[in-house]
Amino acid sequence: MSTSLATLSGQPLIKEYAQGAAQSATSQVADFIAPTVNTSRHTGKYTSYDKESRFKIPDTLRGLGGQATQLIFDRSSQSFECKPNALDTPLDNIEIEEAEGMDVLKEAADDAAFLGGLAHEKLVIDTAVSSAGAASGGTWSSDSNDPVKELNEAVASVILAAGGSDMIEVGMVWSADAVRAFFANAKTKGYFPGKDEIAPTFDNIMKLLMGNVKHKISWLAADTTARGKTTALDFLLKAKLLVFARNPNPTRRDPSFMKTFRPRNRWMVPGVYPRQDGRGEVVKLDWSADVKATNTEAGKLFTIG
Repeated sequence: MSTSLATLSGQPLIKEYAQGAAQSATSQVADFIAPTVNTSRHTGKYTSYDKESRFKIPDTLRGLGGQATQLIFDRSSQSFECKPNALDTPLDNIEIEEAEGMDVLKEAADDAAFLGGLAHEKLVIDTAVSSAGAASGGTWSSDSNDPVKELNEAVASVILAAGGSDMIEVGMVWSADAVRAFFANAKTKGYFPGKDEIAPTFDNIMKLLMGNVKHKISWLAADTTARGKTTALDFLLKAKLLVFARNPNPTRRDPSFMKTFRPRNRWMVPGVYPRQDGRGEVVKLDWSADVKATNTEAGKLFTIG
């Protein structure tokens, strides 16, 4: 090839392609639960909220000649650290010689973005499950319990914990088990009189819930067993439902449940280095991120029974 992979990897077109592939591959569920805050550095401060440290609206009035309220991080603030992530794709010289350089780099970026996106989604779901408080209810197999009432109570709870702003919306991430249990419950069916079967759709759920609620189903599955053992593949959010306050355009200070901190314009940076055996090159993709639960009171987890 007339142009080396290393030279091509530094070109703006490839860098933009890798960035776009990374953003496209970030799953809708991961970005829904923990949307990205673009930062100017790998490390910094963010405001953390809990029972002791609630969100407060600042006083913006300034007297003539007086000082303005300063947006500062205090001792209760927490630190984020965007940790390095990377995936390498080794290529044999034969593969490189048979393909166009641009195509080789784009294919490597697509592969890394897909697998990196799955790893990020798993981290987000695991963090959400471990950080959210237990919701009151969830035993929907008992027809004496009312899933609609329980969900509306959770909606009000997470909105209140996030300050009640119209800029905050409520997100719900369902497992398939949770959807089935919700529509199988007798109390749920009672909200649809005259219908023996209710279509298990989010449109029907929206008719019963208050507020600005957005929904998604999590289908991500993972095998928790070691290589060579019998597969134990299962959904990460099995028999659970996450209700949380989210800001579609988060900042380091807003009181939403979770965020992903990323250095701006460095979602995925391509590069190339030679293989040690001299028989090819390695396409490398590097990125940094830190997933944080920034307001644990603004997330509630139902365990469905």
